[in-house]
Amino acid sequence: MRYLYLLTLLFFSSGLAQAQSDEQPVKRYMGTVELGYLYGNNKQHDVDNFVAAPTVTLFNGIRLHRLLAIGATTGFDFYNNLLITPFALGIRGEMLNTRISPIYSIDAGYGSSFLSHESDNEKKEGGWMFNPALGFRVRSGNSTAYTFAAGYKTQKAETVSSWGHSFTEQKITFKRLSVQLGFMF
Repeated sequence: MRYLYLLTLLFFSSGLAQAQSDEQPVKRYMGTVELGYLYGNNKQHDVDNFVAAPTVTLFNGIRLHRLLAIGATTGFDFYNNLLITPFALGIRGEMLNTRISPIYSIDAGYGSSFLSHESDNEKKEGGWMFNPALGFRVRSGNSTAYTFAAGYKTQKAETVSSWGHSFTEQKITFKRLSVQLGFMF
């Protein structure tokens, strides 16, 4: 009877050890690279023009839990003749610990125009930026995954054009649907 008890205990303990090793450990560092487009209307001279501008987003952060990773976001957003480089606080999360899972992201910060081309008669400035998104990720390995996300990006900017002693100031709020494919590592 004692041997049966020990055999049963050994069997269950080996099963528990196997179950624990199948579960993937939470990796602390989280990085993503996302490429996509910003879709929206661009009103010029009372005419609506539909535009699709490219965007690149880089996220580097610390994963506190599967549901929460906090880090910094930067990238490149192209609007008309304005290049915005956002610097933002980013929050990411995965809903499920399965191969395919819903994900979310929220980025909030400031978009700078320091890389945008300016002429002598024109000055460009960035502004506040906010970008929530929802999507899903598909694991491709132990610590890598592909992502697809759609969100709504709001970016403020300002341009000042001068001709002699007169100038025109234009404050713009870009509101775009963002669609991005990414790689998570």
